[in-house]
Amino acid sequence: MIEIALAFQDKDGKYVEHAGVVLASVFHHTSSPIHVHILHDASLTEVNKRKLTRLTTKHQHTISFYSITLPEDMLQVLANINSIDMWTHASMYRLLLPALIPSDKIIYLDCDVLVNIDIAELWQVELNEKYLGAIWDQGIMDVASIVSAKGLNPEIYFNSGVIVFALNNIRQNTNWYQEMLNFLRTFPDVTMPDQDVLNAVFGANYLPLDIRFNSFNMAIPDHDYNNKIVHFAGDEKCWNKDSSGFALYRKFLNLTPWRAFKAKLKRRRRKVSYVKRRFMRKSNRRIIYKRRIKIIRTRISPLSLFQLKLIRTIRRRKGTVINTRIQYQRRIKRKNTAPIR
Repeated sequence: MIEIALAFQDKDGKYVEHAGVVLASVFHHTSSPIHVHILHDASLTEVNKRKLTRLTTKHQHTISFYSITLPEDMLQVLANINSIDMWTHASMYRLLLPALIPSDKIIYLDCDVLVNIDIAELWQVELNEKYLGAIWDQGIMDVASIVSAKGLNPEIYFNSGVIVFALNNIRQNTNWYQEMLNFLRTFPDVTMPDQDVLNAVFGANYLPLDIRFNSFNMAIPDHDYNNKIVHFAGDEKCWNKDSSGFALYRKFLNLTPWRAFKAKLKRRRRKVSYVKRRFMRKSNRRIIYKRRIKIIRTRISPLSLFQLKLIRTIRRRKGTVINTRIQYQRRIKRKNTAPIR
């Protein structure tokens, strides 16, 4: 079974949608069984948990949730790192994977990637004695002097957005966690805390992978996203409407419980139902009216011209008799009430 991990905070209730899109893109291309590990904090609501679960089980996969509270010693170290406010504490959750997940191996994915390949290809990479498999950071040369000042080599510096962790190999180094803390204490001015730490601790023993497993959007000619894991690592995110990856993002979003047209569809259904009910009421009234007319018509038999003349004559005679009676009663009344002279 393929093991996949995602980590995020969801303070505004919207970021979880991006995680759902990542999973949808994986499920769309992968038929192998997958177990998803979601690393989150208290901001992830039960409603959104159920949506992630529904998305996963719909494709016959499984999911686990881990509510993360960073260790106290890590929180103390992070208090001195200004850049953590830009990346959030959730960026550090991936550092804890060897302590959290008992599996031998796991694939970590950022929430700003779109998986356009069968993820089994990445899972089948043999790491042997390496700590992890990762892809060279295609934008690192723009800040080469900064990472070099931390003792890191830009030529082999890997990006932390897509990583295959060999968890058992990492756990064999019993000092891995302390080495991470020591690096952060030594360099509190790090600009990319999680990524710099991973490179510092595991960079000397990692397996460089094919660039198509973590292709930066800005480095892809003509935005050819086929057969790649596309990483929107810069300011341009795939969920932005002006992004070149927005169409692909929407494609996978429509496979999730957060699909954009769902609310519009509900409103449309309500409107159609209302119009339909009104139409049915009017139709029913017409039907009832027609039925009544039909019933009335069936009760009246056709009459001949002679019969109609006879009816009119009888009615006139009856009217004459009635009028005569009324006049007689009036005369009697006047006679009885007349004054005596």
